[in-house]
Formats: sequence, C-alpha cells, structure tokens
Amino acid sequence: MTLSDKPYGKIMKTYIDELKTNARNISLMPYYILGVVGTTISIFVVVILNFFTPLDPIQNLILGQCQSLTWNRVVMYYLPRFFLILGISCFAVIMGSSLILRPISLCLNLLKKGTNPSPQIIEAAKRRLLNLPFLVIPVNVLMWVIFPAMAGTSTTLAGILDHRTVITLSARASMVGLIASGIASHWMEVLSRRQLIPFFFPNGQLNLSEGVATISLSRRIRATNRLIAIIPVTVLLVTLITLQWEIEASPVPAVTYGRGIIVFTFVLFLWTLVFSKQLTRLLCKNIVDPINDLAQVLMNVRKGRFDRRARVVSNDEIGFAGDVVNEMTKGLQERKIMQQSLTLAREIQQNLLPKRDPSLPGLDIAGKTIYCDETGGDYYDYLLPEIDKKDRIRIVLGDVSGHGVASALLMATSRALFRQRSALQGTLAEVVTDINRHLCRDVEDSGNFVTLFGIELNLSEKYLKWVRAGHDPAVLYDPAQGRFIELKGEGVALGFDDTLKYRENMISNLSGGQIVVLCTDGIWEARNSSGVRFGKQNLYQIIQENAHLSSREIMELCINSSYRFQKENTYQDDVTLIIVKVL
Repeated sequence: MTLSDKPYGKIMKTYIDELKTNARNISLMPYYILGVVGTTISIFVVVILNFFTPLDPIQNLILGQCQSLTWNRVVMYYLPRFFLILGISCFAVIMGSSLILRPISLCLNLLKKGTNPSPQIIEAAKRRLLNLPFLVIPVNVLMWVIFPAMAGTSTTLAGILDHRTVITLSARASMVGLIASGIASHWMEVLSRRQLIPFFFPNGQLNLSEGVATISLSRRIRATNRLIAIIPVTVLLVTLITLQWEIEASPVPAVTYGRGIIVFTFVLFLWTLVFSKQLTRLLCKNIVDPINDLAQVLMNVRKGRFDRRARVVSNDEIGFAGDVVNEMTKGLQERKIMQQSLTLAREIQQNLLPKRDPSLPGLDIAGKTIYCDETGGDYYDYLLPEIDKKDRIRIVLGDVSGHGVASALLMATSRALFRQRSALQGTLAEVVTDINRHLCRDVEDSGNFVTLFGIELNLSEKYLKWVRAGHDPAVLYDPAQGRFIELKGEGVALGFDDTLKYRENMISNLSGGQIVVLCTDGIWEARNSSGVRFGKQNLYQIIQENAHLSSREIMELCINSSYRFQKENTYQDDVTLIIVKVL
C-alpha cells in the first residue's frame, strides 16, 4: 500500500513532502545543550548556597582542618568532585533527554533519510512535542530528588555528615532542582516554538491533537508565582530548622549565629532575584509574544489586509484564539475576493441594463432598477423592432425568481434571448413564446422561472399591445377619466411549460397624457419597521397627483417615497420601475 492509498490520502502526502523538505534544517541539539547548561547552573547554585550555609558540619567539610579555603584545596579537592558530580548529572540529563525526545528523533531521522514515516510515527512525534514541557519537570525533579538522597545516604553511612545536615542539603538540592525544572520547562517551550512546532504544525490547530496535556494560562501563572514565593522560603525554613537542631546540641554565640543567617539570607535573596526574573521573563515571553502576534494580525484586519496569519505555537487559550483569528482572516479574505467578484458582476450587470432612456417623438420614457444585493434578477430593456422607424417600441420587464448571483445569471440569459429573438420577425407574443421554449431547457428541474411583462407601443396607429407571463399587470393611467386600468391577461411565468403559446392583448386610441406604469413587486411590497407594506394605492396616488410632471420626475418621486416609507429598513427585493408617458 502506498502512502496516497492510506486514509490520509493526498493531503497527508503533501504534508509529509513538506516535512521532508524542511527536515534538514531541524536539529534537536539545542534541547541537549539546554539540559546540560541548566544542570551546570543548578549544581553551581547548590554549591554556592552550601558554601554560605552557617552549619558547622558543612563548614568543616568545606574548609577542612585548617578552617580556611585555599586554592590548593579548591583545585585538588573541590574541582575534581565538582566535575565528577557534574559529569554524572549531565550524563543522566543527556540520557533522559534522549529518552524523552526519542519519538521526535525517530520521525526526524526518517524524514532526513527521505523515508516516509507512517502517520502513527508522525502523530506520536507531535504528541511528544506538545507534552515535552510537562515531561521535563517530573524527570528533572526526580533526578534532583534521587541523586541528592543517594549522595546523602552514602555520606551518612560513611560518617561524614549527620542525618540532619543531609536532610538540609537534600531538601535544598530538591528545591533548587524544582526551580531548575520550571526554568527548563519554559525554555523547552521557547525552543519548541521557534522550530519544532512550526515544523510539525505549519497550520496551527494544536488544540485538535489528542492525548496531549494542556494547562490554562491562569494555572501557569499561579504555578510560577507559587514557585517563586514558596521555594526561597522553604530553603530558608529548612536551613533555620537545621540550625536550631545544631544550636540545641552545641550552642553558638548570637553574633556568630546572626552574621551567618544574614549572609546566607542575602545570598538566597540574590539567587531568588535571578531565578524569579528568569522565570517571569520566560513566562511573559511565552504569553506576550503570541498575543503581540495576534494583535499585529488584527491590526492588519482593521486596515483591510487579510493575507497575514497568526503564528499558532501553543494549545492553550492563546493558541485557540490564534486558530480562530486565522479562520476569521481566511474567511474575510475569501469574502473580500467574493465581494470584489460581486462588485465586478454588479458593474457588468448594470451595463446590461439600458444606459439611457430612449428618445422617441410622442413618448417620454424613464426606467430604473435598484438591486437589494450586489446583483439581482430584475431586468428591463427597450427594443426597437425596426431600427429605421421611430414610431414603434417594445419594452420588456422581467423578474427572475429569487435574487443574487443565480438570479443575475438567469437575468443575463433572458436578456440575451430577448435581444437575439427581437432581431428577427415576429409579433410580441411570438417572441415571448420562443423565449419561453429556450428558457424551459435552461432552467429544467432547477425550479427557477422568470415572470415577464412586455408592451409594444405604436404611435402612428395609437395602440398599446401587451403580453403577460406570470407578472403583476402593468397599469395605464388615464388623467382624463382619473382612473387606472390594469393591463390583465393570461399567461404563465417563463420556464414552466415549453408548449405554451402566449397571446397579445391590445388597447387602441391612445391619447396624450396617458401614463403606462410597469414595475416589479419590490417597490410596492416594501415594508416599514411595523411590517406595513407601501402598497399599490400609495404608488397610484403619487402617479395621479404628479401626472403633470415628466416621466423621470414621476419615477423618482415613486422610488423616493417608497424608500422614505421604509425609514430604517432597506429594500428586501429588487426594485424596477418604468414610466411611459404619452405626449
């Protein structure tokens, strides 16, 4: 079975190819160096604290019979023992680190050899990487408890130190080791975030990994604060208790006791300053750096730039926030691209509508479309069946079901069909019948349809013909009689039945001042905040009261009145209004 045949498929194969490409730049050496350096510093701190401890057994052991520290004693006695202890400790640290890093090392070695590791090996390496800081602490603490206990037991059995002094030294070493473990854990996290986590998790989403330990930011902060507060006090308390034991067995002058306590406390204070500053700095770095990165990404979002992604390097609250921000910016980027496409589509669709109203002798025509989205399904057009004659015009008004991109595409199709068919001979009814047959093939089984109302005005013969295909009837307003005539007629919407034959209706004896109104339902179905419709009666009243104005003025009055009626609401449907006034 090849890798591409496995459940992970092509995505996993691409991911492994990227790992193999970048694996040569990855090294685990910094982790071993961190362990050795941390152990060396910790042992040195233990030596310093022991040197300044005001306990006679320890002072006698350090200074020897001459009760003075000489270079010869340092070189011949202390340095060999120091390096022996350091060597043993560093060896243990290296072996322990190697054991902890084994799943990661195995995966990296396979990648560097050009071999495809199994998904199980990769997942094991990723789990171990995320658990690394939590594994370092118990291993370090265990080492700092076992080794001092073993050394103390040996010195007690050999009669070099009494059990009380051994308890003091062992407790002190354990406390120093606990501090070292905390610092090492934070440094381990810093190293992982620099290289290994971006390597294994290029797209973040660390919180999706299973079998991984997590710790919240609040717990991490509380644990660090307690470590800084408790450890120095514990070291001092154990030292004072041991001193009390010694004083009870062999009293010492108060001046000597006080001086020793002051010196030891001052050294302990300096050590506390150093390790607390280091712990706090590492904690702040691990928390503040990701937050600053998130802030930079959000600043880019505010400026309209969505190409930058947050660097997700943890599985805590900040890591989760980073994943959410990345998903958000990706969605915003896709939305921006879609918005640009819709804006372009809107421009194209606007160009499909008439750029200007026709100027014909005896007629005053004005039309306008307002889309509720970037694109819509309303359509109107002016068609001149005979270009060389200016006494006859056809006006078509269509309303595609729904609105948005899908409606816009069907609207463009309808426009193309009308223009193409109108260039040929035929009555308005024949044109609509042929277009319906073509549209039925395009929208078959889609559930989409187009309602249409088409009129033909002939000025020389003074007639108005119309074809209705499922659309609301247009109206003819006769100011002489002061009434509105609905231009009714039979006809189903286009796209339902390709066998339908549409019929023309006609009114003759057109006279000056009469107004033909064609509109889609978006204008009179507009609602205010109370849910009340604008209604046809309001529309008719505006036309009746302003019949003496031009077609464009009447059209603008109708649209503006409908818009004001809605108040804070906006149009929920496309709006198209055409006013034709006979002069």
